[in-house]
Amino acid sequence: MGPQKATSHPGQQLVRPAAPKAERARQEIDYGRRDVAGYVFGAFQPATGAALAQSYHHRTTTNWVDFLSAVEAWITPATERIYAVVDNLNTHSAPDVLLFSLLHPR
Repeated sequence: MGPQKATSHPGQQLVRPAAPKAERARQEIDYGRRDVAGYVFGAFQPATGAALAQSYHHRTTTNWVDFLSAVEAWITPATERIYAVVDNLNTHSAPDVLLFSLLHPR
């Protein structure tokens, strides 16, 4: 007996016909808002665990400056530096916010 090996035999395999081209399923974008009206701004002091949150019906520059004023009043005067984490929303860099930052330099 000689060496043995597996060989394929062309034409002996089942060839399925190509499926018709299908369109992609369309799905409506869901941001998870569920008709909830309002926005929440928050501040947190990691050293003490204290938190401040305020809700507003709209996300406007006036509301953002009002929240910054509330944070300024909430934080003790001995605090020298405050770190703010914000996104690139245009209300965060509006002229009123920049003027607020000039008047409250810490």
